[in-house]
Amino acid sequence: MGAENAVNGARDDLSFARIVISGDPEACRQFVDEYTDLVLSKVWNLMKDHCRVSPKEIRCSLRILQKQRKSGGGYAENQCDECMDSYLWFFEFLKKKMGAYKGKNNCSIRTFVWSIVNSHSTYIEWLRWKYGRAY
Repeated sequence: MGAENAVNGARDDLSFARIVISGDPEACRQFVDEYTDLVLSKVWNLMKDHCRVSPKEIRCSLRILQKQRKSGGGYAENQCDECMDSYLWFFEFLKKKMGAYKGKNNCSIRTFVWSIVNSHSTYIEWLRWKYGRAY
């Protein structure tokens, strides 16, 4: 029974991936909502070494987003978008990569997304986006 559920889950994930790729607004919203915590975590880790703005100078838009997700509040008049730009880049990158998801070997979309977000090649692509082709 477990293997059958895994196969059906992979089929459902494949359908969902196709809908996200098509640009369906509700599916894209659901995709972002589902994977925001993973992407936020990755961006936080990357930006520790790459953000040029001191959090003491100006409020980080990722902190505001995180607060909004937890309590519904959070807004700052003067906020930095450098980290948010990376957050958005990751979702655009993931949307492009969704076409490669095939659900092979009952791989879930969650596993696929996790592997893309945490791959070295994604890190290199992000560095190239952020700093240019020097990387």
